[in-house]
Amino acid sequence: MKQEAGPENEEQSALILSLSVFFVLFSGVVSLALFYDFSDMNLGGLLFLIASLCCIFIAKNIYDLTSKSKVASRVILPVPTSDTQSLYTQLYNKSPVPYFVVDIEGIVISANTAAARLLGMQQSKVVGIDLFVRLEADEAVDTDFLFRKFRSGVAISDEIVRVKREDRREAWGLLSLFQFKNDYEEQQGLLTLVDITKQKKAEDAKSEFVSLASHQLRTPIAGMKWSAELLQLDSPDTLTERQLKYMNRLHLSISRMSRLVDDFLRVSRFELGRFQAEYHTIVLKKLFDDVLAELSKTAEQKDLDVQTEYDPSITEFVTDPDLLRMIVTNLCTNAIKYTPVGGTVTIRFTHDNNMLRIQVVDTGIGIPAEDQEGIFSKLFRASNAMRDVPDGTGLGLYIVREAVAVLRGKASFTSVEGVGTTFDVQIPFEVPSKD
Repeated sequence: MKQEAGPENEEQSALILSLSVFFVLFSGVVSLALFYDFSDMNLGGLLFLIASLCCIFIAKNIYDLTSKSKVASRVILPVPTSDTQSLYTQLYNKSPVPYFVVDIEGIVISANTAAARLLGMQQSKVVGIDLFVRLEADEAVDTDFLFRKFRSGVAISDEIVRVKREDRREAWGLLSLFQFKNDYEEQQGLLTLVDITKQKKAEDAKSEFVSLASHQLRTPIAGMKWSAELLQLDSPDTLTERQLKYMNRLHLSISRMSRLVDDFLRVSRFELGRFQAEYHTIVLKKLFDDVLAELSKTAEQKDLDVQTEYDPSITEFVTDPDLLRMIVTNLCTNAIKYTPVGGTVTIRFTHDNNMLRIQVVDTGIGIPAEDQEGIFSKLFRASNAMRDVPDGTGLGLYIVREAVAVLRGKASFTSVEGVGTTFDVQIPFEVPSKD
């Protein structure tokens, strides 16, 4: 076996190189002194001395640079021994995490055992396949866009993708992918796929159950509501004051249950990816007015000053009416619910940089600073909201966030506890392309 050069050999090589440079340069100086006619010997001697010193200085610098660079390369970039190469190979092949090395087009160059197992293939047959064709992002992300990002040098991290197995069994992975250069300066990619099939199936099963339960509950709730209304209509004069009080409580409970079931159904549809935007042209002012009309009774009971500020230049708007109504209804409901008696709620929409901007401003209880980070999370309620207004599910703002995402918009807010909150939703003025 060929032995590696030790530190003594490297220093000896550096010394030989520097001496060689010195003798070459010094020979040039001597030749110059022999063949050049110096009229002034004192000046010639001085030049000879300076040139000799320069030769020594250059040779010394070459020695220092050569020896330092070799030491640095020995420390920073060690040449792997056969033992370390064997260790790296074993770690790569036996890792429980699926690893793929792909070229810039997604063709598999190498794959470990876990990777072949995830694809449901023999390891020898994985090399050469187009991996990008076998991966499909969820409906919220464009798969082609992900791989365009990779080809342009942008790293991809923790994206959920469906894996198209050879045996057609369902499989899901958490994808991370980044570029690197091999020894031949060729661009390649290291792709990891953490197997999350079990977790994904559990989440889908939970959402399916909620969806099914919500559907099944809607029928008996509708029957209860219809029966209570008929009872109240048939005998309004025969009911005592106490019975009327119970009837009102019954109506209120049925309405709350109906809203809760509807919210759970919407959440399950979002989580299962079943909410696909269906775009239509709507009259924007009418949609807002309809929502406020539905909430007017609650606002009047609290003596709230509900103000509207509509941009007159915006009449029709192309969007999904159901999703937009969800957004406006939940924001206005929250504003009315969390604004104390005698407060003010302002609803406005404007045209802002090719975006429809919706703002709902209230003078309510506000959101504590420590709770603001999780305000759009599912089943999350601020601490003061749970204390002051116990009736709530923590689903409204989560539904807003998901609906805005489907419409390719963005939602944000500003809030000061005890002063009020402003929710800001922006949805693009963009007519979707028709396939």
